Formats: sequence, C-alpha cells, structure tokens
Amino acid sequence: MNRLIVILLVISGLWMGYWVVGSTALERGMSAWIDARRAEGWAADVGEIDVAGFPNRFDSTLTDVHLADPETGVAWSAPFFQILALSYRPNQVIAVWPDEHVLSTPLQTITFTSDRARGSVYLEASSALALDRATIVTDALRMRSTLGWTVTLEEGRFATEQIPARENAHRIGTEMAGLTPSLATRSLLDPAGVLPDTIERVHLDASVGFTAPWDRFALEEARPQVTDIDLQDLSARWGDVTFRAAGSLSVDADGVPEGRITIRAVEWRRLLDMAVATGLVAEALGPTLERALELMASLSGRKDTLDAPLTFQKGFVSFGPIPLGPAPRLLIR
Repeated sequence: MNRLIVILLVISGLWMGYWVVGSTALERGMSAWIDARRAEGWAADVGEIDVAGFPNRFDSTLTDVHLADPETGVAWSAPFFQILALSYRPNQVIAVWPDEHVLSTPLQTITFTSDRARGSVYLEASSALALDRATIVTDALRMRSTLGWTVTLEEGRFATEQIPARENAHRIGTEMAGLTPSLATRSLLDPAGVLPDTIERVHLDASVGFTAPWDRFALEEARPQVTDIDLQDLSARWGDVTFRAAGSLSVDADGVPEGRITIRAVEWRRLLDMAVATGLVAEALGPTLERALELMASLSGRKDTLDAPLTFQKGFVSFGPIPLGPAPRLLIR
C-alpha cells in the first residue's frame, strides 16, 4: 500500500512538473512570436498572456490584442483571444473569439459582433504547425463597415481538411444560412425589391490545391497561392432565384485561371440584371447578352432555366459563346 502511494505521488509530481514546464514554454513561445513580429516591423501588442487550466489543460488567454502587418496594411484587434487545449493533446485546440473584434484594411475597417464564434483546429505535431483540419462556427454574426454597410448572418459554418492523397491540398466547405446583404447591395442587386431581404442559403464544397502548406510560415512570411480548384458545388437560393456551379480550374503563378465551370441558374434574367447593376457586365452589352441567353435557355427546354459553361481561357472568360472580358486573378494577399 505504501509503495502504491509513493508511485502515485511520483506520477503526480511528474505530471505537475510537465504542466509547469509545458505552460511556461507555451507562454514564452507566444511572447517570442510577438517579439519576432515586432522585429519584422509589425505593430504587435498584447496586454497579457495567461496560461491556466492545471492539471489537464493548457488554456491560453491573450488580452488587448493588436496586430498589424505593414506589408498588406491589414490589422486586427480584439479585447481577448483564447486558445484552449488538453495538456496531453496540445496540437488540437479550440479557438475562441470575443463577441466583438475589429479587422482593418487599407480600404475600410470592419467591426464583427456575434453571439458565438469559435473553431476547432487540429495542427500537425511539428515545429511548423501545419493545419490538418479545422471547423469554425458562428451564430448571429454582424459585420459593420466604416464605409457605411452592414451585413448579418444567422448561422455560418466553415470547414477545411487536408486531402490525404495530395500534397498541400485542402477540401473546403462553407454553409451559410440567413445571409442579409447590406441595404445598398440589396438595392443594387434587386432595385425593384421583389426578392426577400435575406438569402436563404449559400453552400460551397471544393478541393483546392496550394503552392505551400498552411502553417505558421503562411502567416509570418507569405501566403500560399492557389494552384487548382475542383469545385464540386457552389450553390445559393434567394427567393425564386437559384444558382449552382460545378467544374474545375487550374491557376498559374500569376493567378490567372484556366478551365470550365458549368452554371445552372433558375430565373436567370434576375441574375443578369444583378450582373449589369454591379458592373460585371457592361450596361450596353445587357440587351445583346439577354437575347443570346434566351436562345441558350430555349435549347435547354425551360426559358427560365439556363445551363451553360463559364470558360476561362488565355486570360479571358466567356459564358457559353459570349465573351465577358478578362478573367479575374486569384491571388491571396
């Protein structure tokens, strides 16, 4: 019996020592990361770094967080940010955002508020901490910009995971329910006001290849760039307007896509009106494009439904036989 007690005391002492060493190393590692960003010219300030959760957790809380990258002009600030982990699985963490935080860019500042915003993040057990998979959920999200617009989202889900058979590739999914665009956007897209204020559903399922892994160097040095996209489903439902796209693209080093995406749209005339209203299609081209699309829709059997390929080739994009102009560049800053 005495021997058992001694063994338990030794094990408890070793575990206590592990937690103290681990929590100290974690706190020092975070401080070193902040110092390294300052040395690179970032504005990086954290009021306090606290690690709690003894004996079975490493729960880190950073307060008064302010980070700004001078190269991109992007800055983020929050009253706190939490990283929660089991002490025996430190590479599997839960990230918790505050009810309000602020993202600034050279063009605008956006304030995010929500009832809940948290994510489960699984990192590879290596010094690079490459992202293996992650899930982020948010409820009652509200985004308010200094440019005057406000967007709300009832529920949002985002997930990504590495594709085992491919290097530097992730399967990415997003589900949004109850997305309310800004009043200016709704007025622009739907000037007659015939559509609901809220887009019922937006769904994305895609496999995306990158030039490098998404690890800590992706934040510290340069963001990985897209090399290819296999789009299984991009769909949306807004009142009686429904949209679905699927296909694949390759992307060169300059971000120029090449490939084909098949589009299926119900009530396509409203989508055309939106494209003209937002400048995606020149107003002078609108009537000609509408007549061509009417012909394409009639071939599919339903005049309100359009099935046609969106083709990206040699830096230009066309919808069916209709040229739309230069293709957008897919670059991550």
